[in-house]
Amino acid sequence: MTKSKILIIEYMVVVFGCLLLIGFYVWKVDPFFHYHEPKVDTYFYTLDNQRSQNNGIIKNFDYDTLITGTSMTENFKTSELDAMWAVNSVKVPCAGATFAEDCQNINTAILYHPNLKNVICSLDMSMFLDSYDRIRTDLGDYPTYLYDDNIFNDVQYIYNRDIIFGRVYPMIKGNDEADFHPGITSFDQYSYWMQWYTFGRKSVCPEGMPAWIGGDAIQLSEEEKRIVIENINKNIVSIALNNPEVTFYYFITPYSAIWWYDQLSKGTIYKQIEVEEIIIEQLLECENIKLFSFNNCTNLTTDLNNYTDDMHYGSWINSMILKWMWDGNYILTKENYHEYLAQELEFYTSYDYASLANQEDYECDYYAEALWRTGLYGITPQIYTKEQLSQGLNDAEIVEDEQSGIYMMKSHGCLDREEDSEKNVADYLFENQYKGCRIYIDNLGDYKYFTFYGKKEQEGGMPSVYAYDTKGNVIAGVIADCRNIDDEWHPYVLDLSKAQENILIIMNGAYVNNTGEKDACFAFRDMTLY
Repeated sequence: MTKSKILIIEYMVVVFGCLLLIGFYVWKVDPFFHYHEPKVDTYFYTLDNQRSQNNGIIKNFDYDTLITGTSMTENFKTSELDAMWAVNSVKVPCAGATFAEDCQNINTAILYHPNLKNVICSLDMSMFLDSYDRIRTDLGDYPTYLYDDNIFNDVQYIYNRDIIFGRVYPMIKGNDEADFHPGITSFDQYSYWMQWYTFGRKSVCPEGMPAWIGGDAIQLSEEEKRIVIENINKNIVSIALNNPEVTFYYFITPYSAIWWYDQLSKGTIYKQIEVEEIIIEQLLECENIKLFSFNNCTNLTTDLNNYTDDMHYGSWINSMILKWMWDGNYILTKENYHEYLAQELEFYTSYDYASLANQEDYECDYYAEALWRTGLYGITPQIYTKEQLSQGLNDAEIVEDEQSGIYMMKSHGCLDREEDSEKNVADYLFENQYKGCRIYIDNLGDYKYFTFYGKKEQEGGMPSVYAYDTKGNVIAGVIADCRNIDDEWHPYVLDLSKAQENILIIMNGAYVNNTGEKDACFAFRDMTLY
């Protein structure tokens, strides 16, 4: 054998060995769970790619309840579902998914998990008229090699540059770091998008109410009826009939009143109700399908503070949906669905949509969640009385508003804190004097938010409100520069979800250092635990 042939053989052996080694580590780490469940005691897995990771989650994770659907399901928290329903769940949403894609997820879950008990899935009204086999190809390349059983096209996964250098190598390298902790993104946080968006009228209608189009009433055509029936039968009804041991919880996604306004404006609202009626009638033929609609929960749909656009609602609505489904509220039956449809059509064709233009837009988006917590947990909001506030009062007064009769706490002046003090405001208030009140909470229980309204009454008055644990560590805080607030009432929210049982809240309305005006004044009212 010549020397050149030996070199070629050696080169091929090295190349082949490197390929085997790379393939082994991709298989071992398996960031998309294509071959096995995650090794959460060795690596940290980031869940952030729905179309690439969902199929692996469905096949290789341990669960008895599946949440799937569009972006309308992304803010569900499996921790809430597991606690409320006593199940073990996973969440595999796919933004913009069609009924066919949801069907694919559900069929895979049933195939790989014979003991599957429940499926929770959204029915997006905007997709009622899709063809039964529509797959979204407009959202980027679809990784079909992760979904089929063809081992040969797995080379697209095993020798994928982005996966090797963007996933596998960083995950292997990461566990050599001193502060490394293995694990996986929680399903509560997987696809959770709340932190990126704002809510309320100004977010839903940033340019004001949409223009009225004034279209003629549009009815459903015979061809459209056929498409709807085929879509529902092939993607929902057939699965339910073939799997009677699984309970399917479908819910019609509750879009905002602005979406309904658009349907009414274009004249398509009548077609929409017709489609909904067909779908309801098809699904109610299946005994193991529980169908829900919250469109007639009009205090939800007409409050734009629940929405970031005309369709997408906040996570607190996802929490309410889980609670309503568990309690059997807003369920559709053969006995009530005609009345439901009649009420729906009557309300959304006669509602005063113009009133939305002046709806209060909460500056603190989570104030909307706080208001829903009574229905979610059945706890009564705790409104702090004049007597309770007076117990921790310092350099402040409680007065009654002559017009409304509401009690307010007024803080005056400024703190003695030096302008160039190294001690921040929160620590100063805890260790020194404040001008306002202290509220001690010995048993927080199920309460999660502390809310209040505030108003600057004299120049320089400003809110600096903090919640502390028993060691003086700040749990949550609100501080607003007096130059950026006006003399109107504004809502504020402290998120106490990370607090333990015992906390202290200090409400200071005085200017935060000794350069402030002596006659500065800030007023607080409606201090409430939710």
